[in-house]
Amino acid sequence: MTSDIIKSEQKKISNLYDKDYYLWVKQTIKLLQHKKFNEIDLDNLIEEMEDMGRSEKKAVTSNLRILLMHLLKYKYQPEKRTNSWLFTKWSDINKRRVGIAHQKAKTLI
Repeated sequence: MTSDIIKSEQKKISNLYDKDYYLWVKQTIKLLQHKKFNEIDLDNLIEEMEDMGRSEKKAVTSNLRILLMHLLKYKYQPEKRTNSWLFTKWSDINKRRVGIAHQKAKTLI
């Protein structure tokens, strides 16, 4: 009987994933906080975590690619260097991009 109730709750939460994503997230967090692990929609939670990992890796790769392009331009196009370009491109954008990505996902770099 208890098993049937748990399966019913899991099905409701799984359906919620397709109908109202935000509500599904809030419900999943609530279940995790209350340690109701049997009621969690594991299939969708695992899929979301995998997607999050891929997304983070893609962001780090993209930020490093942009930084590399800026460094190459700096080295091979010295005539285009201006104080404004140096400040904007290096200090503001790249340090922030790579710094934030590195703080969030140190194992990706």
